[in-house]
Amino acid sequence: MIFTQYSKAKDFSDDVLETLNHHEIQNNLLFINIIDGPNKTMVTVKDDEGNLLLTAIRTLPFPMVMYETDNKRNDEAVDFFASSLLEHNIDVDFIMTEKELAKSFCEKYGKLTGKNYNNNMSLVLYILEKVNELELVKGNFRKLDKNDLFYLPYWYADFEPACKLGEYDLSHGIEEANKAVENGNAYLWADDYPVSIAATVRRTSNCIFIGQVYTPPNLRGKGYSTACVSYLSQKLFDDGFKYCALYADCANPYSNRVYQKIGYKKIFWYDQYKLFKE
Repeated sequence: MIFTQYSKAKDFSDDVLETLNHHEIQNNLLFINIIDGPNKTMVTVKDDEGNLLLTAIRTLPFPMVMYETDNKRNDEAVDFFASSLLEHNIDVDFIMTEKELAKSFCEKYGKLTGKNYNNNMSLVLYILEKVNELELVKGNFRKLDKNDLFYLPYWYADFEPACKLGEYDLSHGIEEANKAVENGNAYLWADDYPVSIAATVRRTSNCIFIGQVYTPPNLRGKGYSTACVSYLSQKLFDDGFKYCALYADCANPYSNRVYQKIGYKKIFWYDQYKLFKE
């Protein structure tokens, strides 16, 4: 087998893009990370004939994302991948990939390095082809604007701990709120006053992803996020996208119910693991 580490995104893209496109919606996180920049790891495993078996990319501080070609389990390739990372002094402490591959990698890499590992989060990828007809809570839908900045930083600051992505950080919330307004990719549901937000976060050739869905704790369970995501999804279809997609935490029954009610279907399951030494 052949292990390759890439220093240029173009070289990496030339080797992996055709294979990743076999499952482009699943591989959306790999696509978005194929850019030159610091704190970047781009690696592949090929067989002796040059056929791509495994692709991995990481941009710190985010997890390493991996893909086995056409989702065909290959323990031999994972063994070789884990040992090659060690040989090339590439330390891995955070991963996100398909459930079986994630567990297999952690077992093999942990055995080689003496690292323990914990499941940090389990995620499901949803895809939508048509918005269900629903009776939605009263309110109106619009794009966020600068007049929303008096409250938005607090919502964006709380989004991180609410989704188990980090700590409450108001300075980060201010930054993210300003970015959302400037980029014009975030939308609001209002019922006399603002109650829920959602945004577009990335896209593939025929699919656009929704993320940053947030409703304040005291307003949850009233149907506001259902209305916001439903309207945003329909807008994106009207804009010409064939599919909408999003991720949900498997441990959050509320968000999963919301997305399924709108018409989103589960298509893929991921696990995040943290790897560490005691």
